[in-house]
Amino acid sequence: MKVSQMGIIGLLMVGVGLTMPTASADHYSARRAHSVKVVWRQKMGPHRYHVTRDARYSRHFRVRYATHRRAQRTVWVTDAHQKVTDRYRHTTAIYYHVKSQDGQHSGWIWRGYLRGV
Repeated sequence: MKVSQMGIIGLLMVGVGLTMPTASADHYSARRAHSVKVVWRQKMGPHRYHVTRDARYSRHFRVRYATHRRAQRTVWVTDAHQKVTDRYRHTTAIYYHVKSQDGQHSGWIWRGYLRGV
């Protein structure tokens, strides 16, 4: 009788362990945020762009925003730019802070994904 009770308790513990949320997404976000270093960040004048690929990030690259279908037709307006260094690859890139013209969406996007209107 004790063996079957232990088996049931073990199955319950496994079931509870499977339903508990994991922190893997948080670890990925922290790793991404620490893998880049901002070299400089400056304001810039407004420039209008369309995106070729919607890959927008939060300020410290912790969150990648969900893409939406209308992103390529949306007009994006810049207001700042920053240079970041990838600590592992030893490369640099320029990211622009963009806001949609209607003001509903914003984020940092690599300038290679932007094309002029």
